[in-house]
Amino acid sequence: MTDQIETLAPRFFGQRVKRREDPRFLLGRAKYVDDIVRPGMLFASFVRSSEAHARVRGVDIADALALPGVVDVLTGEMIADTSHPIRSDSTMPTWQGTGFPALAIDKVRFVGEAVACVVAEDRYAVEDATEAVIPDLEPLTPVANMDQATAADAPLIHEDWEDNHFIKRHVETDGFDEALDAAPHRSSHRFVMARHTGMPLENRGCIAEWDSAKGELTLWTATQIPHLVRTGLADALQIPENRIRVIAPDVGGGFGIKGHLFPEELSCSIMAIRTGRPVKWIEDRREHIIACIHAREHTHEVEVGYDDDGTILALKAHLQVDCGAYSVYPWTSTMDTGMALGILPGPYRIRNYYVDAESVATNKAPLGPYRGVARPAACFTIERTMDAVAEQLGLDPTEIRRRNLVRSDEFPYTSVTGLQYDSGSFIEALDLAMEKAGYQQWRERQQAAREEGRYLGIGVTTYTEQTAHTTQEFKKRGIPMVFGYETSMLRMDPSGQVTVNTSIHSHGQGLETTLAQIAADQLGVSLEDVRISFGDTSEVAYGSGTFASRSAVLAGGATDLAAGEIRAKLARIAAHLLEAAPEDIEFSGGRAYVAGSPDQGYSLAEIARMTHHNPQHIPEDEAPILESTRTYDASPGNGTFTNAALLLLVEVDAETGFVHLLDLVCVEDCGRIINPLIVDGQIQGGIAQGIGSALLEELVYDEDGQPLVTTLVDYLMPGTTDMPENFEIHHLETPSPFTVQGIKGMGEGGAIGPGALVASAVDDAIRPLTSGRVTSLPITPEKVRTLIEQG
Repeated sequence: MTDQIETLAPRFFGQRVKRREDPRFLLGRAKYVDDIVRPGMLFASFVRSSEAHARVRGVDIADALALPGVVDVLTGEMIADTSHPIRSDSTMPTWQGTGFPALAIDKVRFVGEAVACVVAEDRYAVEDATEAVIPDLEPLTPVANMDQATAADAPLIHEDWEDNHFIKRHVETDGFDEALDAAPHRSSHRFVMARHTGMPLENRGCIAEWDSAKGELTLWTATQIPHLVRTGLADALQIPENRIRVIAPDVGGGFGIKGHLFPEELSCSIMAIRTGRPVKWIEDRREHIIACIHAREHTHEVEVGYDDDGTILALKAHLQVDCGAYSVYPWTSTMDTGMALGILPGPYRIRNYYVDAESVATNKAPLGPYRGVARPAACFTIERTMDAVAEQLGLDPTEIRRRNLVRSDEFPYTSVTGLQYDSGSFIEALDLAMEKAGYQQWRERQQAAREEGRYLGIGVTTYTEQTAHTTQEFKKRGIPMVFGYETSMLRMDPSGQVTVNTSIHSHGQGLETTLAQIAADQLGVSLEDVRISFGDTSEVAYGSGTFASRSAVLAGGATDLAAGEIRAKLARIAAHLLEAAPEDIEFSGGRAYVAGSPDQGYSLAEIARMTHHNPQHIPEDEAPILESTRTYDASPGNGTFTNAALLLLVEVDAETGFVHLLDLVCVEDCGRIINPLIVDGQIQGGIAQGIGSALLEELVYDEDGQPLVTTLVDYLMPGTTDMPENFEIHHLETPSPFTVQGIKGMGEGGAIGPGALVASAVDDAIRPLTSGRVTSLPITPEKVRTLIEQG
C-alpha cells in the first residue's frame, strides 16, 4: 500500500518537468503591456535630443498643441518644480551623483534623451505631433569616449562635478609590489569589450492611470522589479507607496535591461495625473537602441606576474567602464566597476592583487545591467591573460588553468577580493569537459585540418559566477538599497488548492514551474494543485524582483520555508483528527496519513475545508487559516557560486575572416538542480547571447557622440546559423552549504564565458598565420583579417 501511495506523488525536485507557462505563450494567450487597453486611453511619444551635449534654451510646443487629436505636451521645465529626477547615489567615498530627469531641463547629455512628451488620441496623431515639437538646443563640446572624458581639459558633463568620474576605486593587497617584483616573468595586456545591449523581443512599454477619486496611481509596465519601480515612483512623484500600484504582466524578456525605473515611466505617470486619462507608451526599436540602457563597454589594462610553472603570483589591473551620462536606478554607476574588480581573479588562486577601477561619464546613453553584469568582461580579461601565460611558457591552455584553479578541498574559499566561494568543482568541471569533448581527438582533427590548409582552433574557458548575493554583499557595494531578500506568501484555500504569491517576476526563467515543484514536493500535492502568482505589488509582499541569478535561490527558499510551515500545521491538524503524533504524519498523493497506515488519513482538500469551514474540529490553539509568509536572504548573504568549464572547436576562413563554430561542450555546476530541462534552456540561451557579444554586437558612436547604429540592420543579432553545429551540456552538482536545498543560481552563467571562449579558439586557429592575438570584442571578420595580414 505504501508503494502505491508513493507512485501517486513522485518528487518533482530534480525532474525534467515541462514548463507550465509555455502553453499560454505558444497559443498567443499571454498578456503583455501592449495587449492592455484602458477606457479613454491616450498614446504617448517622446521628442528626443539629436545632440549628444547641448543646452536646452527652450522647447516650442505650440504647433504640436494645435494639431488634431493632441491632448497635451510636457517639457522638463514644466515639471521641474512638481517632480524630482530619478536619483540613485552610491554611499561610497569619491562618488559624484546626479539626477536623471524625466525630461531634460537645462541640458541634454546624450542623443536620445527625452526632451518632451506628447500625448494624443491615437498613435498616428501622437507620432505626427512629435515631429512638430521644436527643441532649441545650443550644442556643447561632446565627450564621446573615455579618453576624451578623462583628459585634463575635458568639458564637464555635470558642471558641479570635479571631473567626469562617477567613482574611482582602489584595492591593493599587502605586499603586492614585492610579489610582483619577485615574479620571474611578467607580461602586460589591454583588453576591450565593446558597448552593446540586451534586445528583448518585447520592447519597453507602460500604461499609467490616475484615479482622482482615490488619489491612486496604477502603472502597468514591462519590468523585472515591480516593487522597486513603485518605490522609485513614490520618491520622484512624492506620492505615498500605498497609493501606487505597479503591475508587471507577462514580460517578453528582460535580461537586466528592464530592471530599472525609466524616465518614460515617470513622464507617463505625470501625464496621466495631468490629463486624468490613462496614458500608454510603447517603445520602438530605434528608441531602444539609442535611448534605453546600454551595457558592457569595458577597457581593462592588466599586468600579470608568474613563475616558471605558470603559477600566477600577482595581478595588477586598471579597469575603466563607460557608464554614459547618468547613474541608473536602483543600481548606480558603481555596479559594473565593482563587479569587475571583485570577480576579475575568477576561479583562480591569485593572492596578490592591485586594481584601480573607474566609472566614467560620457555623452552616451546610461549603462546598466545586462545578463552577466561585468563578468563577461572580467572573464574575457582573466581568461585571455591565462591563454597568454600558457603561450609564453609553451603550456597547453587547459594545463595552465589546472595549475591555478581553486581545488575542491579548499572550499569554502575566500578570494583575494573577499568573495567567499561556498563550494564548487572548478577542476572537475574542466576535466569532465575535456573528457566529453574528446580533447585529444579535437587536437588530432586540428592537425589533420592544417595539413589540408584549413584552420581549426580549440578554445577553453572556465569561470565562476556569483549568484543570489544578498544582504552582506549589497551592504559592501554602497548602493542606496540592500537587495537582501525575497518573499513568498503561500495560501491553501478551502478546496486544498495552493497559491504562491511571490515578490520575484518570471519573464522566461520558468519560475512558474520551478517554484511549483518546490511547493508541491513540500506539501505532497500535484503540480496542477499549485498556482504561482507574481508581478502585482498590491497582491504580493515586498521584494526586489528578478535579477542577478537569484530567484530560484531566494524565492525558492522563501517558498520552501512557507510551504514547510503550512505542512507542519497540516500535520498538527491531521494528528489531532487521527489521534496521532504530528511527527508520525506523512504526506503523499495529496493526502495526510499516519506513517505505516496510509488508509488512515484525510485528503488535504478535506483538511483544508475543515480548517476553514468547520474550525471546531481542529485544535483550539490553531487559527482557522492555512497561510504563511516567509522571507529568505540566504545567510550569510555573500552569494553562492556557480562554476562552469567550456570547450569550443571553431574553423576560421583565412580568406574572409569568418568564424564558424563547430562543437561546443559546457559543463556547469549550479548546485542541486530543480529542473534540468529549464537549466539547459537557460544555458543555451545565455551562450547564444554570449556568442552575439563575441562575434556580432556593437553600439558604435562617432567622435561627436552620434550613434552610428540605430536599427537591427546595423546592430547584428545572433541567429541559428551562428550557433555551434554540435552543442553538449553536462552537469555536476555540488550543493551550496548555505542555501535551502543546496540551490545555486545560474540564469546569467551562459552569457559569461563565450567572449573569452571564442577568442581563445580563434587565436588557436590562426596561430600558424600570425603573431597577433584577439584582444577586443566583437571578433568581426575584419578584425580577423587584420590580424592575419599583420602576420
